[in-house]
Amino acid sequence: MESQSLQRWALSEILIWIAAVSAGYLTFSSFGQFYDGVRLAAARAGYAHFFDINMNVPGVPRFSTQVLASAGPQLRGTIAARPNEPVTARKVILNANNYGHFHTLAEINGRHVDFMTDTGATYVALSYETAQQLGLAPQKLRFDGRSTTANGVARVASTIINAIRIGDISVSNVQAVIAEPGRMTQNLLGMSFIKQLSGFEVNGGTTLIMTE
Repeated sequence: MESQSLQRWALSEILIWIAAVSAGYLTFSSFGQFYDGVRLAAARAGYAHFFDINMNVPGVPRFSTQVLASAGPQLRGTIAARPNEPVTARKVILNANNYGHFHTLAEINGRHVDFMTDTGATYVALSYETAQQLGLAPQKLRFDGRSTTANGVARVASTIINAIRIGDISVSNVQAVIAEPGRMTQNLLGMSFIKQLSGFEVNGGTTLIMTE
């Protein structure tokens, strides 16, 4: 009899432990879903911030990393920044005249100046008369340089043009020369301007494309 009682007691203990372990397993396995359900209900009620306390502190466990996609307007996600859109290059297109030359009007100091593009000219070259109109020819210019023009070799003075604008293109701090009076009739758009462009292309001798 005593042996049978001992067996019943042992079997009872085993069943109790099996039940306890099973209950514990079920509790922990479903706790994440239970916790997420509570967070969802709190979010809908406007108390989601209570569940963010210590969520990023080392050593404090997080029960769930599930994103509450249906939490309502109280929850806001991060909007990814849009990649920078490519900037469209500014271009000017010139057509050759009957002589194959490319002329253009450029703006300097608020005035329009007629230029002929000339890749053989080292600098932008202005006639003395044009420079006077632009306020770039003070009386004491030093004509200590020399330049070959259509009228022969002319003495020139150096200067800096703050900005030259052609259409949508603008180039700053352009080195230029001013010819002595009466020695130059055509203003030249030389390499001191052209080399600052990102592109300079002649197509078929009839079209010139300048890109800033």
